[in-house]
Amino acid sequence: MGLFDRFKKDKKDKKERKPKEIPKTVEIPEVELQLKEIAMNSKNRNERAVAVNNITNQYVALDLAKNVKDRAIRLIAANKIEDENLLWDAALNSNFYDVRSFAYERLGENNKSIAEMVINQKRSKDITEIFNKVEDEETLKDIAINAIDKKYRKEALEKINDGEILADLVFKAKDKVIRKNAILKDSFTDEEALYKIAMTDSDGEVRLAAINKISNEDKLVEIAKEEDNAKIRNVIFEKITNERLLNDIAINSKKSDVRLDLIKIIDDEDVLSQIVLNDEDSVVRSEAIKKIENDETLIKVAKNDSDRFTRQTAVKKIKNTDELVNIALTDEDSFVRSHAVTNPNLNSQEDFVKIAINTNHEDVALEAMKNITSEDSYVKILHEAKLASVRKDTLENIDNLKVLVEIILANKDVDFSLKALNKIDDEEVIIKIYEQNIHEDINVRCVSKIRNQKVLTNILQKDKSWRVREACVKKIVSIKVLRDVSLNDENEYVRNVAKNKIKALK
Repeated sequence: MGLFDRFKKDKKDKKERKPKEIPKTVEIPEVELQLKEIAMNSKNRNERAVAVNNITNQYVALDLAKNVKDRAIRLIAANKIEDENLLWDAALNSNFYDVRSFAYERLGENNKSIAEMVINQKRSKDITEIFNKVEDEETLKDIAINAIDKKYRKEALEKINDGEILADLVFKAKDKVIRKNAILKDSFTDEEALYKIAMTDSDGEVRLAAINKISNEDKLVEIAKEEDNAKIRNVIFEKITNERLLNDIAINSKKSDVRLDLIKIIDDEDVLSQIVLNDEDSVVRSEAIKKIENDETLIKVAKNDSDRFTRQTAVKKIKNTDELVNIALTDEDSFVRSHAVTNPNLNSQEDFVKIAINTNHEDVALEAMKNITSEDSYVKILHEAKLASVRKDTLENIDNLKVLVEIILANKDVDFSLKALNKIDDEEVIIKIYEQNIHEDINVRCVSKIRNQKVLTNILQKDKSWRVREACVKKIVSIKVLRDVSLNDENEYVRNVAKNKIKALK
């Protein structure tokens, strides 16, 4: 056999031999154990060599070949192994590649012997010469997977063309560059293997290389459903031309990011409606709503979705004004209610009045009233609104004298009545309000707005309230009347006010 004949490919019909089971309990003569002790532990190398040369027990020789750190000693021990099963044990289980390579060679497994040498040594002229002669693709696969030198890994891969071997290599190699480049080889066409790689490989570039070679769209769908990398998902989506399959991913993928990405692509409103009504992720639902125009679907979401942000998105697009009014009045979220009121499709004065009257939330009423221009509408709200605060908020927009007087005469709230009174300038009306003697505070305010000195003097002389009389004193300019008050009013404070007023007038 020539020097490099051992590096050629094994024959196709040659079956790989496998070791038989080695007995678990073997009796070792004492003398062999003593020689083993010397071969392993003597500090004198010559003693160790003599000891190993004198060992005849195959099991002792195997133990030394598998475990002794001294290369010369372990190779001498390995050379003593004759039993085929023990040689297999050394080839498979020795801690040292030189013993494994030697054992494989003695077993006739030349490719495995070569692989051990190339895999475990740094690049050198001698090893490269051996490597360059290797043709067996299984051996090249082992080198591509396990060689410590990355150039040997790369060059081994370049020499492999068998698709099955390439697939096996991808599943076993730790080097992601090797895995990717194996996939890129033209002879790697097995879509089942590519699918498995795309589903399981830890590296995104490797998965992407596999995906780019898959043409089966059903497989691409399954990959997309599980893919975490958005860039890779987008590549998959671009490869899928069947809209039905894209719809399936959008509805059935367990990953919300996948479903969210597809919403940007899908235009089928029936599918989008399914997502809006059924997807468990509120962000996905909200994004789908942005592409929905069907009012029925939007109303269902706005009325039933558990997520307030999703409802907010939906209510902005609703066209049905009755439903907008209903949502403005009933939704528990203030922003949803606000979006219902500010929806541009809601523009009827009647609807805004209805909201202002029936709402239990002042903020909603105020938002609605921003759109009301009719004083009659404000008067209606004044009379019918559920909330007292809303009724009070109408006053700023009411100037009708009759209504203002009615507010004062009803006097359900003194502060509110006083605000209404502040808007009245007709002195005759003010005097008549005073004459109704509704409340002391109202009387005081009426007097402060009256200019007629005769009327003021008359009130000063007759009113029993010192506060009302004080208000009169502040408005009267007659020193004679003031002097009379300063001398005769029953209330000392009123008398002093009159005195001070007289001084001020002088």
